[in-house]
Amino acid sequence: MRYAVLALFALWTTSCTTLTANSSPDEKQKIVAARAEARWQAIINKDFDTAYGFLSPASRATVTRAGFKTVASRLAYRAAKVTRVSCDAAVCKVGIDLTYDAPMMKGVRTPLQESWIIDKGQAWFVWGA
Repeated sequence: MRYAVLALFALWTTSCTTLTANSSPDEKQKIVAARAEARWQAIINKDFDTAYGFLSPASRATVTRAGFKTVASRLAYRAAKVTRVSCDAAVCKVGIDLTYDAPMMKGVRTPLQESWIIDKGQAWFVWGA
């Protein structure tokens, strides 16, 4: 419950700021990091509807909510920490340190890189990029 409230708070506070490709690098990094953490907290908490809401409009046009839930629920994710964010105009790369339980292994740690875009005043996760 606590993480769900934090995720919703991060979503609400970052949605109040309008981002553009010309926003300062610090502002883009801060907002993208907060949204990436909130998205992963939603996945960890199995709140797939909230996590789906972080997908870019183009990603939502190609990935159904049910399809997203199927993929996102395959592993038991335990923790996700943003390790770095770098933005170039309207594209950001986010480094994540992900911890999850696989079927035969517990506590697997994997570095992951995500792509986020700035579109329509907000940062969005790009599915499959």
